[in-house]
Amino acid sequence: MKSVLILSKWQAGGVLLAAEQLRARGLRSVLVSELADNRHRDDCDDHVLVDWDGEDVPALIARLDERGIVPTAVVSLIEALIPWKDALAAHYGLPGAGAGLEVLASKTLVRDRMRALGLSAMRYCGDPAEVDFFPAIVKPARDSAASRLVHRVDGPDELLAWQRHLADGGHSGTEMVYEEFLPGVEFSVDGPVVDGRFHPVLAVEKPDHDDVRHHDAGLRVHPPQQDHVRAGVRALTEAVSAFCADLRLDQHWLHVEGRSDEDGRTELVEINLRFGGGMYPTAIREVSGIDPMEAVVSMALGEFSLDRLGPVRDRAIVGWVDVEAEELGRVEMRTTEDDLLGLPGVIKAELVDGYLVHSLEQENYFIRFAMTADSVGQLRARAETVLGALDYRITAPPRAD
Repeated sequence: MKSVLILSKWQAGGVLLAAEQLRARGLRSVLVSELADNRHRDDCDDHVLVDWDGEDVPALIARLDERGIVPTAVVSLIEALIPWKDALAAHYGLPGAGAGLEVLASKTLVRDRMRALGLSAMRYCGDPAEVDFFPAIVKPARDSAASRLVHRVDGPDELLAWQRHLADGGHSGTEMVYEEFLPGVEFSVDGPVVDGRFHPVLAVEKPDHDDVRHHDAGLRVHPPQQDHVRAGVRALTEAVSAFCADLRLDQHWLHVEGRSDEDGRTELVEINLRFGGGMYPTAIREVSGIDPMEAVVSMALGEFSLDRLGPVRDRAIVGWVDVEAEELGRVEMRTTEDDLLGLPGVIKAELVDGYLVHSLEQENYFIRFAMTADSVGQLRARAETVLGALDYRITAPPRAD
């Protein structure tokens, strides 16, 4: 049976969904992760261990050779593992390799290319001593996930304090990028790239976005409701398409984040080589009929076609909320997913009983639910009904003896 590698780090990577897609195709799934007790190891047909931070690609290839594993595709939804995906695909002559991935692996290189192409006027730098624009967003340039270590600073004193905080936490060696913060409304656009062209299938407005911690918060809505956000979606889509054409990208899914203000300025926040997490796959299926994981697997196999991109469905408004923990500890849920699915308009709910919050310097979502409605007002009312029905508590985690 042909094998497909699924790369995972930090227990993430959409492993279960990818393994299900491969099984449906009669393909063998091989989980590649750094954890011997990865929670998805039993969901896959095989498991190969690798130290992402201490080993290199040749070491992993040698381990695969020892096991007689010759992959026919590589699936990865982890930005930090883009160089691994690129090198593995190139070594085995598989779809997905290319010089463009080197740029996408670095938020700084993305900024460099966007500026060189005349597609962005955002100020940024890689040295805190050069930051002369405030407010500014500080974030990892490469090793990023769940808004980890992302922080807004409003002046030089806050920047110095955050630098000390990073050093105290052992992160002084992390490559960071310092970017101008654009006031306005944040939004996202998801879709495939085929032959250098970005094809958006889902645009989402984030009216309640947390602009202090730079976390997604509150309600997210498709389609965007404000005129300047809709205009921003169109402008950013064209800019990203020009970027993709320049890099000759093909057979990739992008989750693109941007911001737009009422004066008509639109800027890229970042480009992610994956679909949006949480309720994004549900919304994409609801709006377009496309299963994004099925699309990603098809792309890894070099089989994705624009033929499956039909017109966007004529649907009611779709929205969702992610509930984030605000304190350290373990989540104990009393509410069930079935409880939420019985409420008006709810089409999907995910609750993580036992979720352990070990750091507040990243997003910690333990409840997610998606809804449909006929208006934003009705959507917000339905969200409040769901939030009012939640019953949980966060307790201190058990002490290790």
